[in-house]
Amino acid sequence: MCSDEPPRSPPVGVEVGTMNPRRILDLFCGAGGAAAGYHLAFPDAEIVGVDINPQPRYPFTFVQSDALTFPTDGFDFIHASPPCQHFTRYRNVVKDIAERYDNHLPATQARLRAQDTPWVIENVEGAPMSPTVVLCGSMFGLDVRRHRLFESSFMMLQQPCNHKAWTERPYKGSTGRGPRFTCEIGAWNEPLQLQMRAMGATHRMTLRELSESIPPAYTRYIGECFAALERAA
Repeated sequence: MCSDEPPRSPPVGVEVGTMNPRRILDLFCGAGGAAAGYHLAFPDAEIVGVDINPQPRYPFTFVQSDALTFPTDGFDFIHASPPCQHFTRYRNVVKDIAERYDNHLPATQARLRAQDTPWVIENVEGAPMSPTVVLCGSMFGLDVRRHRLFESSFMMLQQPCNHKAWTERPYKGSTGRGPRFTCEIGAWNEPLQLQMRAMGATHRMTLRELSESIPPAYTRYIGECFAALERAA
């Protein structure tokens, strides 16, 4: 079962700078896990989320539109989380996944790499990226591992994973009973509030939205790395 203890403090890393972005564009925003982290790093910034699907629980300004064509002018920082279905382990189970889902990662990379505006692209392990960092929930005292790749236009510090910090405990997850070291996100028979706590989620989401999200601690850390570079420039 997921732990109901609050997340521990994030690792000692960088300090928040004073030259913060005023407007942040959140492409393929989903329900706003990434945006919540940027808000923690830059509480005064305006965050605009863009997604082709309605996102009624997105916690900031939301625009339903195509993330590949939405204008980027007027933004100081861009984050993009293109769909990951082509690169998850489920591609080995769902054989027609390439026909069912579009792969928007190459187009997103081409578009943002041509930008002068600072940017970050997030995706799962196995995606063809040149990640600056790989982030894990164990780096931030969260009850998940959830490794994610982050390619960016600026330098970030790589933190070490801390997988050994977890003790084995029984769980009842979607695949049956057995030992597990972290919370299973997306399990229908685990309380949603415990899964949200494990992810460090800062606003309400549905189970599916949470399972497709990233912990806000990840993007808070990225924002703090960016702010530190801006301060040092």
